Formats: sequence, structure tokens, C-alpha cells
Amino acid sequence: MRGKALTLRRFTNRGFVLLAAGSLLIAACGSDDDTSSDSTAAAAETTAAAAETTAAEAAETTVAAETEESAAESADTTVAAESGGGDLEALGLWDDGPCDESLEPLKVGLQTVFQSGVLTLEDQAQALEASAEAFNARGGANNHCIEVTTCDDGADPNKALECVRTLDEAGISATINDTTSVAGADVAAGLAAAGIPRFGISPGQDDYGNTNTYSFTAGGTGTSIMMPQALLDAGITKIAIVRVDLPAATALKGFLEAIYADNGAEFVADIPVPAGTTDYSQFILAAQDAGAEGIVMPLGGQEAIQIVRAGEQLGADLKYSSSLGSFPPSDIAGLGDYGTNMILNEGIPPATFDDPVVDVLAADLAASGVEALQRDNLKASPMRSWVGLYALLYILRESGTEDFSRENVTALINAAKDIPMLGLTGDWTPSLDHEGVWLRTGNGFYSFWSYGANGFEKVSEANFDETICGSGFGGECK
Repeated sequence: MRGKALTLRRFTNRGFVLLAAGSLLIAACGSDDDTSSDSTAAAAETTAAAAETTAAEAAETTVAAETEESAAESADTTVAAESGGGDLEALGLWDDGPCDESLEPLKVGLQTVFQSGVLTLEDQAQALEASAEAFNARGGANNHCIEVTTCDDGADPNKALECVRTLDEAGISATINDTTSVAGADVAAGLAAAGIPRFGISPGQDDYGNTNTYSFTAGGTGTSIMMPQALLDAGITKIAIVRVDLPAATALKGFLEAIYADNGAEFVADIPVPAGTTDYSQFILAAQDAGAEGIVMPLGGQEAIQIVRAGEQLGADLKYSSSLGSFPPSDIAGLGDYGTNMILNEGIPPATFDDPVVDVLAADLAASGVEALQRDNLKASPMRSWVGLYALLYILRESGTEDFSRENVTALINAAKDIPMLGLTGDWTPSLDHEGVWLRTGNGFYSFWSYGANGFEKVSEANFDETICGSGFGGECK
């Protein structure tokens, strides 16, 4: 429960809120990039010139995965033996045997940027294809096989709109875990006009107010907003912000102060990380000089891990708060004992957490043979492809429908209440609208994780709506 609501004139302008929200998209989507200078979906949306420059080098890739052809090969991904020895039904899953290739398939899709200097999210597409193969081996969609079409927008606004047409012409019933890197408003409008619901997506600033969006988390904005909460839960109140060096990101300090000031947080430093940085120790020293006890890092994974390693080399007694989307488990394990200084948040557990449902998910994705989908390399963003497909199949399974028209699928999604999310995240009502400036932010559930001798352990959890209530961005505190 928060204290008295803050009255801040500087935050009453919705345009300012969206600008700040765009900057906060760093952690969840920018998590999968391989370059230190272009780490965020916010960068893709707020620095269009940079996106257009790299788009010329990016080739469009449209992949139609006819997963029914490989259903027999993926039968061994039914991993009851790896799910704690239990029955899949006991976990809330099912195994009805291979899907029937003679039936009309359920067609789903995804569009995002596969490879570019701005953002690299191909593993989300690969994960959706692998998930479809695994679920096809266990019955598909009410015995119908699942067919996947994915499309690379190349960080190019024109290609992004071409992807909308590609998915429309492919006859998909819904997208799952698509992430818009450019032209977010136009992509959202195009999919809505085609009647294609966007299910289990990672929302951007153009998606939060769109009722054709069904997300089970608040995306990059959510994971970034929750970073200070992790430090507060650990008893740390003096916090430095080490962030991407974008003009819009200068608003982050005031944005987070509006949310957390009445909870005792003091943001003692705002430290940008310029593109091309090689000396990361300077950011640790600046945070220490400001009296920080902890650092929040709304950054891409390559930059964030370098900052933590610099802290290790300096022997800095600091806690670091970031997103599970920014780091594969192997990066955290590679820090050794110093890795215990990190607290990571997400709406779902880390890939190497010892849990029977996570075991099934990880085995399904690893069966693809894709390096990025092997368990030690698996980040949160591709895991959401499996979680999103599971949730859609649950809705269809509960209805018993064989009508996969867009209209019927959308109606079933809108009617769904409290989907059981297998303990991965809180139960989810896809069409739930939230109070405040972010309408569609999922179930609001976030968990915080540390890494120790026994692997990842959950240290606390929080609710997005409760965190932002009373700040001017959410509803009234209840």
C-alpha cells in the first residue's frame, strides 16, 4: 500500500508519460541485443533515424513453419520424465498424441526484428516454432495441428507494414509474442483492421491503450519500473540509475521518483552509458561517489553485464537490479559469488529454475537445436512464446472449438477469465483493463530472483498496479 498520492504537474501531460514509458522499454525487449550501443525497443521507436540506417542492411525474412510435417520428429519433446517424474496432466498440461494433419490447422504468427544493429529478437520466432512442434506432438489445438508464420521487420517501418500483410495473407488467427520494433502504431492499427488479435505480446508504448492487445506482463515498461522495487525489498533506498544514453531517457529519474519517492527511495545519481563505451568502471565509481547502495540498470544485456563485471573487479559492495530478459542464466552463473549481488525481475521464472513446468518448457525449446534456445542460454523473451501459445491453446481446449476464425478466436480470448498459468505467473484474464495511463498490462505479477550456490531462488514478488498506484500513473491505492 502506498502513501498519499503525489501531485506532480510535470507528469500530467500524457505525451510526457509516453515518452518516459518509451525510454523504459529498455530492459525487456532490448535484452536480446548483441551490441552495446543499440539496446532497446525504445531506441527503435524513439530514434527512427538510427533504425532506418540499420534497416537498409537487414534483409527481410519471412518464415512459414509447416509444423505438422515435423510432428513425428518432435514426439520425444513430451518430457514427462523431465517434469519431475509426474504426469503432464498433473502439471496442468496434456498429451493427446500427435495432431491430425488431415484437419484444418490453427494458424498463428509473429512479427519482430530478427537481426539488426538496433535489436535482435529472432529467438522469439524460433521459440514459437519450437513450441508449436512440441504442442503438435501432444495434440495441437483440439487435435488440429498448429502452423506458424513468422516475419522479420528488419527494423524498417515499411517492412513492418509488409509483415502485417504477410501475416494477414497467411490466414493466421492470432499473433503470439510479437514485439514491434518500429512503426508501432501503424502495425497495431493494421493488425486490428485485419481482425488479428495480438496475444501474449510484449507491449510497447503504442500497445498499452489498444484493446486488440492481450499481454500477460507490462513489457519493458513494467520490468524497468519494478527494478527499484527489488532494491527496496532488499532494504536498499539509495539508488543510482545507470541507463541508455538517449535524450528521452533523461526523464527516467523524475519518472521513477514520482512512483517511488513516497516509499523511501532516493535516486542519488542518473548516469548515462554512451554508445561505444569501453571503460565500465567509471559508472560504478560514479554511483559509489553519489552514495548509492544499489543500481538499477535499464540497459541491454551486453552493457549491463559489463557494468556488473566492473563492479566485481572493483570489489564494489552494490546490489544490481535488472531484468531476467537481459541475461541468459549462463551470464549470471559466470559471475560466481558476485552474482549473488544481482536481483532480476520478470513475470515468469528463469529458464534454469528447478520447476517441473519450466522443465517441460525448456525441453520443448531445446529440442529445436537452436543455440539461443538451449536452457543455459534461454532468456525470458523467447520463453514467452511458449507461455503465450500454451495460454491460447488452453482457451481453445476449454471451449472445445474447431472454429479458428479470427472472429471466434477473438471472442474466446475476450471471454476468458483467470487462465491458470501453471505457476509460471499469476492467473491471467487477457482482456482486463487497468486504471491509469497503461490500460493493458497483463496480470501485474512480477517476481524477483537472486542466484546462489543452488541456482536461482525467488526472493520476493510484487504487483505492477500496486507499485504505481497513487503516483499519478496508476489508479488509486486500495
